[in-house]
Amino acid sequence: MLTVDFINVGYGDAILIRDKAAPFTMLVDCGDITVGDGGPGSRRVSAANFLAEEGIDRLDLLVLTHLHRDHSGGLLQVLEQVSVRTFWTGYLPPEEVWGGRVEVPAHFSAGARCLLESMDIYLQALELLRERGTAIRPMRDSGESFQLTPRLRAEVYLEAESLHRRQAEIWRDVLEGCPDGAALDELDRFINNTSIRLRLDCGGKTVELPGDVYAACWERHRLSPCDIVKLPHHGHRDSMTPRLLEMLKPRYAVISVSNSRTDDCPSKTVLELLRRQGCPLFITDAACRPGLAEQAHRAVRFSVDGEGRIKQEYVH
Repeated sequence: MLTVDFINVGYGDAILIRDKAAPFTMLVDCGDITVGDGGPGSRRVSAANFLAEEGIDRLDLLVLTHLHRDHSGGLLQVLEQVSVRTFWTGYLPPEEVWGGRVEVPAHFSAGARCLLESMDIYLQALELLRERGTAIRPMRDSGESFQLTPRLRAEVYLEAESLHRRQAEIWRDVLEGCPDGAALDELDRFINNTSIRLRLDCGGKTVELPGDVYAACWERHRLSPCDIVKLPHHGHRDSMTPRLLEMLKPRYAVISVSNSRTDDCPSKTVLELLRRQGCPLFITDAACRPGLAEQAHRAVRFSVDGEGRIKQEYVH
């Protein structure tokens, strides 16, 4: 039995994948520092607490798609709960700065400060992973395939090499003690497209986990259909286009987003695209949107049995 849990961490991503026969457990992203206030009856839960509630104290693989705080902010909390055998990342700073701290100037923009806070958490986490003997592997080659278990394979894709180079330049200045607010604002605008995009083969069923890569970035490729797609960037308008949806033809779609957004997130345009495609949509939080059941749950779970059948349920 293979299971994929899209954890209700509020506005953020944390996805738990388990091959119980192997056994093998991996986590993709860790949510933010806090899950925020979901209101009365909320079932939001931090990634660390969800792992504890599921009895997990060891991860075979932890993947950090990119350094936005809603994906990386909960990293240290997760490491307090579990040991990690292997860690994948799209950006790895020099080892001599691991364990260091990053100053967060108060006059910088909110986006720049969040990036610096994320880096501060990341540096502490890297030192902890090193001390524990975790294999730390930066992902550099797009299209690599990894057979994780007999029934679980991961393909890794990276977009826009030029953005990865620019990200490294901006972080270099930060780590040398010369943070540039304007450059960090620039990074905040494009860092989503530095996400690791994972395509998982789970017992013959395909799951797309694109981090926050904007649709316009990966729709340029020739993509084969999938069974489950987690929409990137929490269902914002840039998360899906008709062209991308036509290529993927997902049987199910998931949006990881909080129920307390006051902007157009998830986007009405995106919701309409999915409706016209006839694709069932599941949202991690109890979001009140037309056509969606407003119910509180800790996670949206998909299971793939030995015959390749998919079952969807909520974890309450």
